[in-house]
Amino acid sequence: MRDLHRPRYWLFMAASWVGFASSMVMTLSLLVRMSADSRHVRWSFVVAYSSLVLTFVWAGVRAFLWLVISVHPEHRTRIVQALCCSHRN
Repeated sequence: MRDLHRPRYWLFMAASWVGFASSMVMTLSLLVRMSADSRHVRWSFVVAYSSLVLTFVWAGVRAFLWLVISVHPEHRTRIVQALCCSHRN
């Protein structure tokens, strides 16, 4: 991804590092007994989880779409039927 889609790669990396840093700040804040209701803890929680969701949901959706697109059409139909129609008799 770094070589083919450099802007996406840097977005992915930045979101990963921001999420990591924010979760560390939140963890350290809670370890020093800062109130969980404090603005500092709440904002670090929001930043950490929103950046992690941006990072990993985006990567997961891309992986899923790549898998669906790369599967042969006959197998794709079977996969969709198994996922969507497996509850029918």
